[in-house]
Amino acid sequence: MRSGESYRQSIRDGRALYLEGERVADPTEHPLIKPSVDWVAATYDRLAAGGRNWIFEPPRSQGELQAQMTFLLEADDTAASTAGCAMLRELADAPGVHGARLTSFLDRVRSEDLRVANAVLDAGEGVRIVRRSPEGVVISGAKRHVMGASIVHELLVVPSGKVPADQSERAVAAAVGVNAKGVRIVNVTTTPRAQDARHFPLSQVRSMPDCFVVFDEVFVPWERVFLDGDTEASGRFAEVLGVWERARAAAWMAEEAELVFGLAQTIVEMNGVPNASHILDKLSHMAVWATMCRAGWEAAIDNAVKTPSGTVLPSALHVYATLAYGRNHYNEMVGYLHDVSGALVLTCPSVADYDNEATHHYMEKYLRTMKGVTGWDRMKMFHLIRDMTADHYGGWAKVVQQSIGGGLHGQRMATLRLYPKEAAKAKARLFARVDERQPQRPPTTT
Repeated sequence: MRSGESYRQSIRDGRALYLEGERVADPTEHPLIKPSVDWVAATYDRLAAGGRNWIFEPPRSQGELQAQMTFLLEADDTAASTAGCAMLRELADAPGVHGARLTSFLDRVRSEDLRVANAVLDAGEGVRIVRRSPEGVVISGAKRHVMGASIVHELLVVPSGKVPADQSERAVAAAVGVNAKGVRIVNVTTTPRAQDARHFPLSQVRSMPDCFVVFDEVFVPWERVFLDGDTEASGRFAEVLGVWERARAAAWMAEEAELVFGLAQTIVEMNGVPNASHILDKLSHMAVWATMCRAGWEAAIDNAVKTPSGTVLPSALHVYATLAYGRNHYNEMVGYLHDVSGALVLTCPSVADYDNEATHHYMEKYLRTMKGVTGWDRMKMFHLIRDMTADHYGGWAKVVQQSIGGGLHGQRMATLRLYPKEAAKAKARLFARVDERQPQRPPTTT
């Protein structure tokens, strides 16, 4: 098993990375990418310290499923994408899939303790095979929104959905090394630009590069090609890969809703106005929202299903419903948080101002509100609210979470598709007594 330092060394391999118009020479040292590398390294060190590796050892019971999700919530984003990759063993025997090659690749990922980013969403026409040879295929195209692509070891390129029968060149699934010739990765990141990162308590430690990946005539040997032109099997890869990312997003929705409520309740108490009627009204809406998000995620665990291989997965119906409900109300709830917090969410001075001898006394004097509430504590609360919901990271995280599972519309449609409609219809017929024998009409007399 790798250590964090071993991981850092392994991604210093000449990969072609770009950020804000410049080539990134070393991702482990670049000030805007290094925090993400450190987050991944911390996950490696945590696993190396002992305990079950939930990335490669899937849960076999509801209790194990809960333990795995607790781990994934605390781990970096690439842990979930790699766990999703490991789920592809379910496709090893599927028609049209080169199962032996896929299994061999997954065995290597596990034995070498690699991290994988899943390149699913198409940019333009996506990725296609441009030619074949006895040695392999050459692919070209682009993928967008590939989380952590610049700081993992492998890119798993798959179709974004089922490919039309007349576009078989797009029905390709393959593993590509990040440092492969012809791969270019353009990074966007929410890592704070400020020199004093204490002003950004969340984004400084939980940012991950969101990458646009270009494949310019990239050669892929046959042993790394798992789907080659079979359009019927093309949609299965993305469906399986997204299992753990969707589950992690639903679990985080429950955690985030409780955090948003906790921030609101704490800051109104620190502000000295916890019992104002208009604030209590907003807090009541937030409490209902947080309760329903937690209930949805717990229902996903309670209604977990077991795959043919024995892996226990959270209920997809409840995962999608939790995401759809939670995100549909997210903007409203964050608006309530901002309203009850006040303008200091944006105008609260920085930690550096608090440290400065010339301004420290005033910061403490005018930010504290009562006994037991220091200016320092109140400042930290405002900084977290702003960083999480009203700054670069907050806007990015909202869009990313909302996009998982096809966006709000896709989440609702998936919920509709999976909902037990026949049971609901049977209940409606029962209450309406539709299936009872129609009474005989009395004979008509003249």
